[in-house]
Amino acid sequence: MRWSCWATIEMPGLLVALGKQPWNPSKLNEDAADNLSFLHCRDPNSGSAALNEVVRAFGIAVEKGWKPLRTIVFASWDGEEYGLLGSTEWVEEYLPWLSEATVAYVNVDGGARGPHFTASAAPLLNKAILEITGEVQSPNQTVKGQTVRDTWDGYISTMGSGSDFTAFQDFAGIPSIDLGFGAGPNDPVYHYHSNYDSFSWMDKFGDPGFEYHATMAKILALLTAKLADEPLVQFNATDYAVGLDKYLQSVKEKAKSSDMAALSKSTFHPLEKAIEQFQHFAKDFDASAIALSELASTQMSPPSLAQLYQGIRVANTKYKLLERQFLYAGGLDGRNWFKHVVFAPGRWTGYAGATYPGLVESIEDKNQTNVDRWVEIVEGTIKKATDLLIPG
Repeated sequence: MRWSCWATIEMPGLLVALGKQPWNPSKLNEDAADNLSFLHCRDPNSGSAALNEVVRAFGIAVEKGWKPLRTIVFASWDGEEYGLLGSTEWVEEYLPWLSEATVAYVNVDGGARGPHFTASAAPLLNKAILEITGEVQSPNQTVKGQTVRDTWDGYISTMGSGSDFTAFQDFAGIPSIDLGFGAGPNDPVYHYHSNYDSFSWMDKFGDPGFEYHATMAKILALLTAKLADEPLVQFNATDYAVGLDKYLQSVKEKAKSSDMAALSKSTFHPLEKAIEQFQHFAKDFDASAIALSELASTQMSPPSLAQLYQGIRVANTKYKLLERQFLYAGGLDGRNWFKHVVFAPGRWTGYAGATYPGLVESIEDKNQTNVDRWVEIVEGTIKKATDLLIPG
């Protein structure tokens, strides 16, 4: 029997969630080396191994007196292959609590099957993962002392679906990140979802020595600790503004290639104006947050310290709620469970993510009325996000 399970390092206030698919101890019939080999060694058991190490390490830290500033929830989800059942039901059941308290969700599914680091994330988390990968040594030491960041091109893809971050990001509006080490075109073939995804394959081909498993655990641990234990939540709103503009350029290109005569440059003008305003206030907000963070490391009198803590609390609340502003209660057309207007899995792309899905799908359907409707919906969410960041 398999089931979802979760545990916490509990502190008052906000929380950070870290999750993965459950360990799967299925047996392969015969293995010449040891007569026993576990299936799904990469998907999801490499993620399981990394998460278990994080839990073990954090447990030791707690025993020695560490108390993170925020609650950390460790979760192992059942039923991922059957429609993300465990994580989806959990998010739906605990939605009021999660919406009120959750800062971020960190996901690991297949943690390692090669030397190439990959990340998908909400833009709020881009800065955090770029910083953390610069602190972890890469197993690939072609240059002495190089980090994972040094060997990674820094590309962070948008959130789609296919793993347990979906309910957090696309339904609840909780900024999420999905991490792993993958393979390149010259690496050994990975036998996805087959009996050959075994311990034997991983030991011989996928990650001999399991160095990338250990590196994955270090990245997960440091990222989770950064999100849970820095006084100021380590988000960046400006990256979100940059992303919104980039995604809109992609929509414009799609509109140009369509044969919708009614679409014009002015169609997207309200979004351009809303994004420009959001970017202005996002830069100011991030600058103010950085100033608060720097002040937190200085010696201050009790009255000034109380004022500083109040400022940090306000900034953290706004960072926490920013992603939620991009939810639309009516959901996407034809699949209204998906509430996020910026990110969703593509309608026909499987796991791959789509940006501004309501707009893109309306263009694909050649529905000018719906294009105008989604321009208004998206504009409204961007204005809500802007209003959240305005001081006062």
